[in-house]
Amino acid sequence: MTNGPSHRPALHVIGREVREIRTAQGISLRELARRLGLSPALLSAWETGERRPEDATLAQILGYLRVAPRAYTFLMRLHEQSGCRTYVEANEPGTPSLQMAYERHALRTLEWAPRVVPDLLQPYEYAHAVLASHVDRPDVIDEEILARQVRRIDRDHRHRHTVLLGEAAVASKIVPSENAEARPDRIIDATQAHRADIRVVPEEACPMGTIEPFVIHETAENIFAVILRHHHTTVYSSAPETVDRYWSTFDSLRQAAVGYGLAGSP
Repeated sequence: MTNGPSHRPALHVIGREVREIRTAQGISLRELARRLGLSPALLSAWETGERRPEDATLAQILGYLRVAPRAYTFLMRLHEQSGCRTYVEANEPGTPSLQMAYERHALRTLEWAPRVVPDLLQPYEYAHAVLASHVDRPDVIDEEILARQVRRIDRDHRHRHTVLLGEAAVASKIVPSENAEARPDRIIDATQAHRADIRVVPEEACPMGTIEPFVIHETAENIFAVILRHHHTTVYSSAPETVDRYWSTFDSLRQAAVGYGLAGSP
């Protein structure tokens, strides 16, 4: 299951992003290698995440491709930990993240959300109520909700999303009770529900707080990554033993889960 070409989260994303930028400009791998005086085989190994380029070489490639400053900074930041199986990223609003890259590239996502509905499934009213609980600037809240809409659009159309919700998430206790849009049957965005398999894990199967939230992404290249989001940082791991452990946990939760009925859905 985890025998993909790379078990380094940042390295895989760097290679994938470089390949997409190159192909978007209509430059073949051999042509780019010739122009930069590189071996095509070595450039290919970098793009597939099998090899790690030197930072100066990556900077040369990005410079030649005229990568936008924001993306350049992001990819060079990824490179700092690209040799590690685990990548730790600071949660900084408004900046590119490894999670966004995985969301674009993943063909399958498995997500355990014990207390709060996942970001990309939240309807506007629910998202606004959740964000307002810890963000006091309305403009920042609106920017975050808009950014989530962009993330939804950027996902591969073949993407499959399996979500297991804890009973606390379904009870929607995190939002004000007077908010009519926060009723248990209105906490999922109806436009996104058809793209996800949503189930609920009963409290007795997983008491509150015993298993923290996590996400598993699988890409077309058979790359798996576990994502653990904390308050200030997000941890990414592609180590096979870590992926297998969380996969097994998700499978156990799924066996205990029951269907979730969305208002207006068949």
